[in-house]
Amino acid sequence: MLGYLVVFMWYIGNKAQAQNIQWMSGVAAYSSEKILPQAGHRDYKTQPAITSSPNNGAFLEVIFDNPMPIKQLVFKKGIEEEGIRQIVVTDNRQVNHTLYQKDDSWGSFFRSQHFLHYVIPSPTPYMVQKVRLVMNPNSLHTLLPSQPIGISTESQVKDGDIRVATDAPTEIIRENMGKAINSRHQEFAPVISSDGNTLYYTRNYVSLFGKGKDQDIWFSTKDAEGNWTKAQSLGIPLNNEDDNAVFAISADGREVLLLNTYLKNGKMSAGISRSYRKGNEWSFPEDVKIDNFYNYNPYADFTLSSDGNVMVMSIQRNFTQGKRDLYVSFRKSTNEWTEPRNMGTVINTSEHEVTPFIAADGKTLYFSTRGFPGYGDNDIFKTQRLDDTWLTWSEPENLGKAINTPNWDGFFTLPAKGDYAYMCTYNTAAEKEDIYRLLLPQAARPEPVYVWKGDVLSTTDQKAISCEIQVFSLNNTSKNILANYDPMQGKFQLILPLQQAYQVVPRKKGYLAISEWLDLRQENTYREERKNLYMMPLEAGNKAVLNSLSFAQGSSVLSLEAMQDLQRIAQAMKEIPSLEVLFEGHTDNQGDFYLNLQLSEERVKQVKNYLIKQGIAEHRIQTKGWGPARPIASNATEEKRKLNRRVEFTVTKK
Repeated sequence: MLGYLVVFMWYIGNKAQAQNIQWMSGVAAYSSEKILPQAGHRDYKTQPAITSSPNNGAFLEVIFDNPMPIKQLVFKKGIEEEGIRQIVVTDNRQVNHTLYQKDDSWGSFFRSQHFLHYVIPSPTPYMVQKVRLVMNPNSLHTLLPSQPIGISTESQVKDGDIRVATDAPTEIIRENMGKAINSRHQEFAPVISSDGNTLYYTRNYVSLFGKGKDQDIWFSTKDAEGNWTKAQSLGIPLNNEDDNAVFAISADGREVLLLNTYLKNGKMSAGISRSYRKGNEWSFPEDVKIDNFYNYNPYADFTLSSDGNVMVMSIQRNFTQGKRDLYVSFRKSTNEWTEPRNMGTVINTSEHEVTPFIAADGKTLYFSTRGFPGYGDNDIFKTQRLDDTWLTWSEPENLGKAINTPNWDGFFTLPAKGDYAYMCTYNTAAEKEDIYRLLLPQAARPEPVYVWKGDVLSTTDQKAISCEIQVFSLNNTSKNILANYDPMQGKFQLILPLQQAYQVVPRKKGYLAISEWLDLRQENTYREERKNLYMMPLEAGNKAVLNSLSFAQGSSVLSLEAMQDLQRIAQAMKEIPSLEVLFEGHTDNQGDFYLNLQLSEERVKQVKNYLIKQGIAEHRIQTKGWGPARPIASNATEEKRKLNRRVEFTVTKK
């Protein structure tokens, strides 16, 4: 049954120093020969087997020479968390204390390269002398491992067990976001906009009278000097009397993915929603539909790729590896998504994998877990996508102790530039979560991207036109992007991974798109550009240069890009049966004038023939070749001459 999604979280962290493990010095008691350590370790001091065992479980009780307060129990591989029913320790006064009870855990399990660890929130206030481990007899397919059981005063595992990213920073400035963002309440779940200028997060109120107030969404923006302004509540309709949180923001900052579904009666139900910004207001959230969606866990996290086509979520389902796993879903339509698929055992462990974040490059995934070796509680890891299935990933790497603390770390989020990371960490002094900012060195950032901002303007009067913008990847058609442009909401923003080539096409009925071609195949550094797109109204007398209809010197062969634009012209002419057009061909001045004139005529003839093949009547298409007679640029350089090798498009009748 799908539980009601709640994002209230309480994480407890601890200070970590060098690992110091005291191994057991002997066996105090055991339930049967089946649980006695294997041959080769009979030198441990042992007592006779006890035939009856508490809770019908097999148990092993071990003793330590030097009683001490503990923060951690350490078990060699072979003892699995699923088989442990209970952990009871005996202090030096022979008083028993239960540290772990199945389904009622005080601490947390996690696994390192060599050990299973059970870490408790704070050191025991007593000196531990014995540890009794009660096991499920059905889980004992073999004897317990021959290696001993240990106790430790620390929560940190040894660095040698941690797979640290090679580009992890060794030193970093961790900046608490201060009173503008953080308060005496709990702040968590930060989500930074792609331009780095707006920070959304969740604040959890606790009133002075002890009555809890449901969590709300807050936001802060940067001022002209780049300082964060005092945070404000996002207000209605996104905040109501129930639990509210932002999971993700679209690349243009105009759409947010929200916790829970919003009902018209003001109540909430399990699921996720989305809302659109209209000026300074947000639309009433609408449900996001995911095929066969269910979640057995009361918590969930979601993130979106910058192109808006991929959603990664942290949920618990029938075939989850352990607790919450990472799943992927793909957009089918504006508001419909495919059934979630488990992203595999490379990144999912027997622990919770939570707070995923997809970087702007669409390849790098950050998430938080204690299922891999780390520096205390949950740490932040990164992995990279190895193919387009989103199911094959590199082995996760710890971001290192400059970023991860001995406390709970999660909600790692980055703007497109990747310069500042924002994250949530348990603040030991304040005994709550706060939001922090970290300036990442260049080597620690995800792969760079290209950010394109601009408006879509009419070629005739330069006025902005609301429209769709389609981005076609010439490397991989599965990576196409669809964005909406509304001039009332500001400029469009596209985030494009490098090492690819793109065609960018604004689309609206009654207009001809002036396509832009963007070749990023040789670029390897982050870049922002402000550049407008154009559309020509399909009205008699209007004229435009078709960028795609440029030719190699001396050639009249239509390129793939040209044919794609001509297909759109053919579609417009089918939608408007009365539309008639003129194509005029031009060349540079290199070579014989009359040969160039003939070449220009041949080029527009190829254009006409292509449209006829698309079903457009011949009489609706006129052509004219001008050769080098009407240049629009100097012929002094090849770049300038390329501008002159063009085809112009004119609407002659509508």
